[in-house]
Amino acid sequence: MNHNPIGIFDSGLGGLSVLQQVCKLLPDETILYVADSAHAPYGCKDESFVEQRSRIITEKLLEQGAGVIVIACNTATASIIDQFRQDYGIPFVGVEPGIKPAVQLTQNARVGVLATTATIASERYQQLIQRYAQSIKLYSQACPGLADKVEQGAVAAADTRALLNKYLQPLLQQDIDTLVLGCTHYSFLSDTIREMVNADITLVDTSRAVADQLSRIIGQDENKTISRSPAVHYFTTGSVAATRQAIKTLLELDIHVEPF
Repeated sequence: MNHNPIGIFDSGLGGLSVLQQVCKLLPDETILYVADSAHAPYGCKDESFVEQRSRIITEKLLEQGAGVIVIACNTATASIIDQFRQDYGIPFVGVEPGIKPAVQLTQNARVGVLATTATIASERYQQLIQRYAQSIKLYSQACPGLADKVEQGAVAAADTRALLNKYLQPLLQQDIDTLVLGCTHYSFLSDTIREMVNADITLVDTSRAVADQLSRIIGQDENKTISRSPAVHYFTTGSVAATRQAIKTLLELDIHVEPF
């Protein structure tokens, strides 16, 4: 990975929550961030479509010299990361719902998970439950449409709040004390969620854990040297103007976005 940039991609803008943590932890790296906004969200798509889009993006990132790729999407991670680790000769870092840390944090053994329909239906998600959640009550809530609201930059909109409340209520009725944000888009709703739930409920967001794992992988490369021109390059398959405005809303950054 000597001098190679880090590739990060998501179905859209949710992976920016991971990007933020990566930039904090690895400020000297060059990063290529790809938002597949023309096809967002992945959470309502079938696995073959998610794999097709992920391969197209991965191979373009490899053409641009990426030495490690972060799949900053729970749905894509669940669908394709094992296969991609076999198919391509570079490390991949994925994102998974934080069930393991949630089990460690819960005091009443009642944990809720907000995630996409595809993530909840995936074999990888069921394996996480089998591996870590046998000793607790775990309640999974699919959230159709919620990632779309974040994608539009409408995190503070009244209809976004109403939709979020619709998905939170069944979990709150189960007296959960820990809530897993099982989609990178939902990180941008964490402030709203905290306003809507009991102050004693712990939120679990794995964005920092992903950055930590990426840092470990890069640190294991004996030939790794600091990038000479650290920078973040933003790409989108959707509208450049809309993506730029959404990033401005979500990250409070006025940045250049290129078509991908």
